[in-house]
Amino acid sequence: VFVSKHWYVRLTTMSQPGPIDNHEYLCPHRCLGCSSAEMAAEPFIPISRSLFRSLVGKYGGGPEISALDICPKCQTFISAYNVRKQHEFDLVSKYDTKDTGDGKGWYIVDANWVNNWKRYVKGEAVTDIRDLCAPGPVTNERLFDSETGQVKAKLRLRLDYIGVNARVWWLFMHFHGGGAAVVRDDLDMYSEELPLETELRPEELRPVEGSDFMMRTSRRFVDDCRGDEQLYLRLFGGSSGTEGTEGADFVEAGEDTEVAKETGEDQ
Repeated sequence: VFVSKHWYVRLTTMSQPGPIDNHEYLCPHRCLGCSSAEMAAEPFIPISRSLFRSLVGKYGGGPEISALDICPKCQTFISAYNVRKQHEFDLVSKYDTKDTGDGKGWYIVDANWVNNWKRYVKGEAVTDIRDLCAPGPVTNERLFDSETGQVKAKLRLRLDYIGVNARVWWLFMHFHGGGAAVVRDDLDMYSEELPLETELRPEELRPVEGSDFMMRTSRRFVDDCRGDEQLYLRLFGGSSGTEGTEGADFVEAGEDTEVAKETGEDQ
């Protein structure tokens, strides 16, 4: 059987190493959520079953890991996550500008969300399910008073919010969902409100017959369905060769109760 190297070092250097921590390395499906057999084996060392049972009896913890089995569901999820992240980095880099680009409006985004997004998109390719760090749906709730719905006073550019152009906003909506959009005619939260520029969705987010790009890079496919193509098609329709409805992935946070029912996991 196997124990983590981290815990084994504690055992050999401390009088009280604490409970065996194997559970920390298991995915929600009780397997190893790694991208390869090599990555799954790296944190562990083998010991005899009799020694393991003796250690559990003395220190507690567990569970027993008798084989370093990789979780196929988590492998699929990791692959989908990495593929989307690379496309996301490429497309946002392509369309990001220091002005409003082809549009007229600045699309305001909470600075905290943007900072989380930067850490996510600039990170290395993920090899372990525990290292997933997608920023989640875009939310600007922090910028508004929860009781009145009005913009909070004294919000500061870069510290509280940043602005992106319309094409980058639509990319954020496709990759992560969320909203609602806050569009201004100047890079100032308190400037005049402008309407959404739906005509400025990037060409990559328009359905193309025979292409599954929109599906495989969407929030619904990656975050909600964890890269499970059959689950996605069952819940959202369409086919793997084309995205069902244009704009189908521009959804508000918290709308995916059916996904939670299907997966049986917290979102």
